[in-house]
Amino acid sequence: MDVATRPSDADAFERQANRLQEAVENLFSCCQARIALQSERFGLPPAALRAVLALGESRYLAPGELGRRLGVTKSRVTAVTTGLLRQGLIEKHPDPADARVTLLSLTPAGKRMREDIRTFMVSLFQSMLDRVEPERREAVLASLEVLRHCMDSARAELMA
Repeated sequence: MDVATRPSDADAFERQANRLQEAVENLFSCCQARIALQSERFGLPPAALRAVLALGESRYLAPGELGRRLGVTKSRVTAVTTGLLRQGLIEKHPDPADARVTLLSLTPAGKRMREDIRTFMVSLFQSMLDRVEPERREAVLASLEVLRHCMDSARAELMA
């Protein structure tokens, strides 16, 4: 008999599943609050903030590749990049290999913004980790990796 099918074990499993759901929902809320704080602090919508970070990983990116990295539609990439262009954080360049393609890159102001965002995030995550007892940090990080793997597996099953 499977552990989860015995009456007392099934009850415990259900309670654990409920605790997991509550914990994940609380983590999601915390992440949303952090994203809102970052957006407010840097004056950028969340997708634009992620675009600045993504554009800093490469010298140039085509809008289609940026959209894939952000997981957004072509029209959303256009809206995000239009705003970033207006703010002087990115610039367009013709692709020397294909005149039909436009490449995007960060301006010097965009690079400074990216570094400010990264510095903020490093400080934020160090502050979180500082709240965990040093001897428990590796266990917490390992547990988060297991949770991420389980969430990815569950999503893959739902999409199959």
